[in-house]
Amino acid sequence: MAKGISYTEMKAKDFANMIRDDTREEIEVQLNGFVRSVVNDLSNKGMFTAKGGVSPVLTGFFASSWKADTRRITREKTGRASEWAKIKYKGNKLLPGYRPLLKQRHTVPTTFKINKSVFIGNTAKYAPKAVLSPKSQIFAYLADGSGTFAEGLTYKIDRFFTDKKRPDIRVGGDLDDAGRISYLKL
Repeated sequence: MAKGISYTEMKAKDFANMIRDDTREEIEVQLNGFVRSVVNDLSNKGMFTAKGGVSPVLTGFFASSWKADTRRITREKTGRASEWAKIKYKGNKLLPGYRPLLKQRHTVPTTFKINKSVFIGNTAKYAPKAVLSPKSQIFAYLADGSGTFAEGLTYKIDRFFTDKKRPDIRVGGDLDDAGRISYLKL
């Protein structure tokens, strides 16, 4: 509100602009909280149980490699970072004495704005294979969950965005022959 002016003294246009700005700010806080919550879910933060979490875990590198950005997420060209390279495994089993390391590698920004695209993806070189792992619960999470977690993605959308006007949220799928990504609208 303008300094020293009461609501009754404001012009209607100024009052409308103040309401619009307050509403936009509130929605952006919800959006940033939603993005952080989704990345935490995919990173198994607070969700990893004996049954597992959303992301498959062997060493923990894949589950730790989720990232949110305003640009499409690119996969790294190299293998696991040094902390995870020390974890020894054979096939799809850890060797005795080793445990997975779940530690978010990418900070989730809190600067996302409405009407701007937000991308959430995994930076691990082998992400396409990991998503298809039998241990993966990612598809169940996207389809609204079962088993190892309390809420799926559409439930989370409804919880964060209680207004009837939900954001346009899409999940990227396959690439076509021309290299375009198909999207599923939630």
